[in-house]
Amino acid sequence: MTDNERKLLAKKLAEMDSNDRRRLMKRASLVKKTLRPVSRQRHVELDDDGDFAAPVRVRKSNSMDEALWLLVQEEPGTAVRSGPTAKVLSIGPRSCLVKLEGETYTCRVSPDLASKQKSELAVGDEVYLETKGVDRVVMGVAARRTKLSRPDAGNGSMERVIVANVDCVVIVVSVVAPPLHPRLVDRYLIAIQKGGARPAIAVNKIDLHESEEALRQDLRLLDPYRKMGVPVVECSAGQGLGKERLLEVLQGKQSAFVGHSGVGKSSLLNMLRPDLGLQVGDVSEGYGRGTHTTTRSTLWELPNDTRVIDTPGIRSFGLWKMDKEELPWYFPDFLEAGRCRFSDCRHLQEPGCAVKAAVDNGTLAAERYDTYLRILATL
Repeated sequence: MTDNERKLLAKKLAEMDSNDRRRLMKRASLVKKTLRPVSRQRHVELDDDGDFAAPVRVRKSNSMDEALWLLVQEEPGTAVRSGPTAKVLSIGPRSCLVKLEGETYTCRVSPDLASKQKSELAVGDEVYLETKGVDRVVMGVAARRTKLSRPDAGNGSMERVIVANVDCVVIVVSVVAPPLHPRLVDRYLIAIQKGGARPAIAVNKIDLHESEEALRQDLRLLDPYRKMGVPVVECSAGQGLGKERLLEVLQGKQSAFVGHSGVGKSSLLNMLRPDLGLQVGDVSEGYGRGTHTTTRSTLWELPNDTRVIDTPGIRSFGLWKMDKEELPWYFPDFLEAGRCRFSDCRHLQEPGCAVKAAVDNGTLAAERYDTYLRILATL
């Protein structure tokens, strides 16, 4: 590393909060100890849940500083810039809508940023603008506080940043139409933790169950997340149920709604702010899947300094740059199971595994362990 690179690294680390810095240190330790040069891209098959790990091309680091520098280069905003920033509200082809000092502007995106737009520009980003003639042009992206990302659907080796600088990511699920899928919740929780935001879960359409017992049976699937301290809000956009509790979770924060197509993300926003009149779609009776009525992410403002980013629905959710050693960190309920006999236990067939014992005695949800095994098998 050059002296200038070391100075830039020190500046970047100083700008991070303690949690982000600690996560980066852990990732750098793994890069330093476990990664080897990759001569060709390893093919990874998608499973039925869409889990896969994007292959990573990276040379082995000789020092912790070099490992940290490699990881820092993945983040936008490493260039030193000054001046006011504008908030990205929505993104179009080579353009975006931003808010600057209370006014909204449509801006062009610089050619350099436009060529990497999916990975380096997201709704919620703070961006640097320059005026060129009558146009405002986005020239750079400020360092992100948090992000939610996944592998790009068309190019699994490229990161697709979904939203940036959010305090909370609300995983919207529904019961009946479409049915509740906890494994998708698990994958979102991993990506949210990795990106530095806090999670919450909104269960929509609770009025659609024919009986209270059927509803309670579905809601019990979310008990593991309640035990982990994740807020779970039961609501119905159609009936206006749960509005106050959901607003309480969102108030004063910049948040994002994510989830399957058809779960009612836009409907919940209409409930919170009826004047939006966002288009909503139906759910296919044959497949229990929703239609993509939200085609791009958009940031909406609510009262009391509250902002919510509505995102398009997804079919499956892959994990970005995950390795086997890192995966258990994102299952905090595994830590509650106790200490395994071996410090490097993978929680498979090792003797003295506290996690497997907890699954066997019912103190750890078998569904969570099943998700762990499914993801681990793809790494």
